[in-house]
Amino acid sequence: MVVGVFPLGKLALLAIKHISKPIGNMIKQKAKKNQSFKTLVVAPPARLYHVIDVRSKMWMLGLGQPRLIPPLTDAMTIQMGGDILGEMVIFILGATLIIGEFKRQAKKDRLKHEKHRLHREKLEERIGDLTNKVSRQSKEIHQLRSKLGSRETYTGCSSTADLECN
Repeated sequence: MVVGVFPLGKLALLAIKHISKPIGNMIKQKAKKNQSFKTLVVAPPARLYHVIDVRSKMWMLGLGQPRLIPPLTDAMTIQMGGDILGEMVIFILGATLIIGEFKRQAKKDRLKHEKHRLHREKLEERIGDLTNKVSRQSKEIHQLRSKLGSRETYTGCSSTADLECN
């Protein structure tokens, strides 16, 4: 029996909506109690959303731009503003988490690349040391062969395999 893929994206979206409701309700309660909070924080996003909503609906219906947009009531302003601010809080928290994760991954990658760079530098240094050692040993082998060759000519031996030439 094959079961469909569990919709994690939908579940996450539903969780975010449920989390934003208590935040929106808290903002609405604060706006009802505090007039300055309502006028300075809650009302501007609600009014802006209302103006954009009315203008876009009028434009889509082909009715042109409205001359006068009726203002929202205080209850509607608090309701809409609280919902918008609750969603904004969740959006800002989500964006902050995503940016933090991105920075963490970037730091992890940077450290990984630095580790690889140091390892590569050590390997290159080791290769350089080994190259110098091989060069030095090649010179020593050449010197030993030349000494061995001069000894062969001095003793009269023509081959290094000749055991009686010592």
